Amino acid sequence: MHAINRPDMSHFVCKGSCGAKAEELSICEQENCSSQWEMMEACECSDGQHGKELEETELIVKDSNGAILQTGDSVTLIKDLTLKGTSRVIKRGTKVSKIKLTDDPEEVDCKINGSAIVLRVEFLKKL
Repeated sequence: MHAINRPDMSHFVCKGSCGAKAEELSICEQENCSSQWEMMEACECSDGQHGKELEETELIVKDSNGAILQTGDSVTLIKDLTLKGTSRVIKRGTKVSKIKLTDDPEEVDCKINGSAIVLRVEFLKKL
């Protein structure tokens, strides 16, 4: 591996998915990296994120009234809902137990009468 010492840069990072770091300018040698055998790029970050956006650590999901929902909560429907692709209607006031949060803050996974469905939080009220 050939390396060039660059005192003006604090460290170098791989542009690919492996997350490799080096103190000197070099190439990424990680197997299965999308940037294997390519030059690393300079990074002067102090937060350890190397220019990447900080991921939100906690997703906040709120029901129709603004109450914060968590996985395992029980909710009730505030409106009759027709399931897409069917003529089945879930009535207003139906209690749903053990909801599961998804990556989308506007939707939750749940089971109603044994059927797994996704509900929009705008139609839910926390019990």
